[in-house]
Amino acid sequence: MSLPIATDENDSRLLESRRPRKTLTLDERDGLSYSSWSNLQCPLRNGIIYYSQSGGRVFEHDLYSSSNDEPRMITRLQSTSYGNSFSLIPINRNQILLIGTCHEESYDNDDTWDYLHVSVHEIHSYCVGPALWTYHNYGRSNIFQLQPMKSTTNALGITFGVDFKSHMKLFAVSTDTKDRYPLVEAGQLNYSRQLNDAVVLSPDRRILLNADRDNETIDVFYSGTGDTDNMDFSFVTYVSIPNPKGTNRKGERLLGAPLLAFSADGTKFAAGTADGVVSVWDVRSKVPLKVFEVDVPRNIHKWPIWHLQFSSGILGREVLVFMEDEVSTDLKIIHLVDATSFETEETLCLPTTNNIYGGNRGTNTLFFEPSGGSMYASLEGTLYEWNLRKNTSPEWWLGET
Repeated sequence: MSLPIATDENDSRLLESRRPRKTLTLDERDGLSYSSWSNLQCPLRNGIIYYSQSGGRVFEHDLYSSSNDEPRMITRLQSTSYGNSFSLIPINRNQILLIGTCHEESYDNDDTWDYLHVSVHEIHSYCVGPALWTYHNYGRSNIFQLQPMKSTTNALGITFGVDFKSHMKLFAVSTDTKDRYPLVEAGQLNYSRQLNDAVVLSPDRRILLNADRDNETIDVFYSGTGDTDNMDFSFVTYVSIPNPKGTNRKGERLLGAPLLAFSADGTKFAAGTADGVVSVWDVRSKVPLKVFEVDVPRNIHKWPIWHLQFSSGILGREVLVFMEDEVSTDLKIIHLVDATSFETEETLCLPTTNNIYGGNRGTNTLFFEPSGGSMYASLEGTLYEWNLRKNTSPEWWLGET
C-alpha cells in the first residue's frame, strides 16, 4: 500500500507549512560572485546557523536578527586550497567545542600537511562566545576519520572514535598545556571480527552496526559489559537488506556500502543503498518496519540518497528524512517520513537556480536543530527553514529535555 504524499502547500501532517518559514541567500558582501559556504549546521538552537567560507572563516548567523553585524565571524581555520571542515559540539559546563580539519598538498613535490583546530568556547545566550582554549597546529593523518560521541568519563563530555577494522580507538580532548597534541588515547572498542568502513554505533554505544559492501546484509553486534570507553562487541545476528528492485547488487558493483543511521533513542535504525532503497528497522526485529524506493536508472552511477537521518523528536515530531538526488534530472527532493507510525510520507522539491555559478555556491545539505523543531536544507547558496509540527500525543518519544 502506498503512503499518502502531501503536495499542497498547507497539506502537511508533519510540517507546520510546506512553504519555508525562512529563506536566506548566501551573502556576497565580499564582492565575490563565486563565494560559497559549506559545513552548515545548527548545534544550539533554531535560527542560529554556523558555516564556513573561503579563507577558513567560520561564521555564526542569526536568521532572525536584523543587526548589521550578521553574520559574525567566530574563528578562522587554516586556509588551504583543499578547503576545510568543522563541527560544533555542545559539551559540559555550558560550553561548546569546535573541531576543524583541513589538508594541503604541495604544488612542487609530494609534501602534504594536515591541520587540526580544536577550541573550547563558552555559550552566551545560545551563541558561541570567545575561545577559552585553542589548539591550532598540525594534525595526524587520522583526524579525518574522527567520529564524535558523548562520554561520561571525561570532563568535557566528548570522545572521538577512529575505526581500525578490528577495533575503534577512542580519543579524549586534553586542554592541559603540558600536552603538545590535544587528542589523547582514552580507550578502545574491540570487534569480534574485522569490519569494513560502514560502522555505526547506537547513541548509548551498546549496539554496533556494520553494513556489507555488497548491500545485502547488516551485521548487528552487541556489548553488554564494560565501561563505555572499553568494550568488546560480539556478533549477535544479521538482517537482510530488502531488494524490491531485484538488483544484482554484487554483480553490478554498486558505489559503496549502505548509509546507516540510528534514531536518537537508539530503538530504530535506517539503511540507504546505492540502488535507491531505504529500509527502517526496529533493533529487536529482523523484519523491516518499512521500505521506501527512489528511481535510479541502471545506466547512471551516482548516489541517489544523501543525508539519511532521524530528528530528535523532542519538540517537533520524530521524522526520518533523506535527500533524493534525482539522478536523471538532478532535482533535489527531501523525503520526510513519520518515524513513529510510518503512515505518512511527504516530499519537498527544492528549487534549482539558473545562476551561472550553480552548485559552486555551496554544498547541498540537510540537518535539524537539536530539539528537532526545525529542519534546514541548503541548495546552491540558499538556505531554507521549515518548522515541524509539535508533539501533542503521549505516544511520541520525547527524549532528553
